[in-house]
Amino acid sequence: MKKIIIRTPNFLGDTINISPCIQLIRHEYPDAQIVIVCPDFIKDVYKYDKNIYKCITFPDAKRHKLSTFWNLWRKLRHEKGDLGILFINTFISALIFKLAGIKCSIGYQRECRGILLDFKIPFNINKHYINRYASLFNEFTGNKYKTLPDLYLPISNNSTFHFNNTNPNIGLYLGGENKSFRKYPDNHSIRLLELLAEKNYNLILIGDQNDNIKHQEYIATVRKENIINLSGSTSLEDFFNTIAHLNLLITIDSSAMHIAAALKVPFIALLGLSTSPTSTIIPKVPLGRILKIENNLIREEDYIRNITPDLILKTVSELI
Repeated sequence: MKKIIIRTPNFLGDTINISPCIQLIRHEYPDAQIVIVCPDFIKDVYKYDKNIYKCITFPDAKRHKLSTFWNLWRKLRHEKGDLGILFINTFISALIFKLAGIKCSIGYQRECRGILLDFKIPFNINKHYINRYASLFNEFTGNKYKTLPDLYLPISNNSTFHFNNTNPNIGLYLGGENKSFRKYPDNHSIRLLELLAEKNYNLILIGDQNDNIKHQEYIATVRKENIINLSGSTSLEDFFNTIAHLNLLITIDSSAMHIAAALKVPFIALLGLSTSPTSTIIPKVPLGRILKIENNLIREEDYIRNITPDLILKTVSELI
């Protein structure tokens, strides 16, 4: 096997979760060149990964465009891939691999694409994401491997923030309005920042540009020292490095949770309304806590309000 083409998932957290499988692939084919096909914002995941030969990217905002289909087909045709592994379940991804002349394509049998795949297995929605990705390749090998490698995310480890003290650094991804029912409520967020600041923790707010709007409001309301806001001002590489230098991450965002798990940073995940069953997304590491309190509430949208700042503070004290 000379060249292996891997199509990543379209989401950051899911892409982190294929890292154990990529290590199995490297172990099975130590001399093969591994080429990653991914949305452009994903590529920094592989910037320092010596397992990866190259990345072929496409603009995420245009992934459904005919021009993107054409450009990917043209680039992949020149790669002359021996094995194609599809960690995305769309018909179009399998069609591109087939038309690009990849000798053997493997993937889950979804969207009536079985005829395009050389090796396919049924999709089990109840299987953990990490196992789901690893099982696809492992079944292709005849179930040769018995245990999962650890999550893997090589980074530059450059510092992105500094405080003039040695107090623990806590990162907070509390979410903006675009996070809808996953967002930690405003009054809870403000109270949580106040409680943590009273304990003299260094607080670093992280997230995207949408989160930045709310995070700025929180800082203006709390008016405490040792709080900085990096939301919307970091590259993906800097986002990784920021999390790597934390003593603890508190997050409503599953991507940040998976990054922390891969970097072996303790985390507290605040789970409200989920797009996937909780049991399929919880990281397979012992260094985090998942807070999800349903009680007798009917509306899933209300779950996150049950996670009080006092409960989070108690959990922080157990982890730091």
